[in-house]
Amino acid sequence: MQENERSCRTRSAVPVASGCIGLVVAMTLLWACGGGGDDDGLTSDMCRFEPENCSEGRAGAFCERDADCQGICCTDDGNCAGGMCTFGCRDDRDCPVDMACEHDVCFYTCRDDLDCAQGMSCEHGGTICEWP
Repeated sequence: MQENERSCRTRSAVPVASGCIGLVVAMTLLWACGGGGDDDGLTSDMCRFEPENCSEGRAGAFCERDADCQGICCTDDGNCAGGMCTFGCRDDRDCPVDMACEHDVCFYTCRDDLDCAQGMSCEHGGTICEWP
């Protein structure tokens, strides 16, 4: 009887273990493909730190017109490098979690320049990344 019990336990543990391994692999692939830094699919670490490599229309990507973005193309504000995908806002609650509202548009938040893309600086008392 003990051998049957051990055999049942072994068989039932295999699907659980393979399910756990599958979950770990899926989470690793999601993170490796840029999903780990995304809040709700609107922002990403690549767009935050490498806007020149971000062509998905996410916040931080360079743009020429609104159609290039998932939100708006900020071209009128000098802090947007002549064209940066972002979102219009009235206050921080209108922005994705890792962004804050300034000049009626959302910018990535920061504590120092290292939290911003190369060429950007952490402005407004160390709160948002802006282009010079």
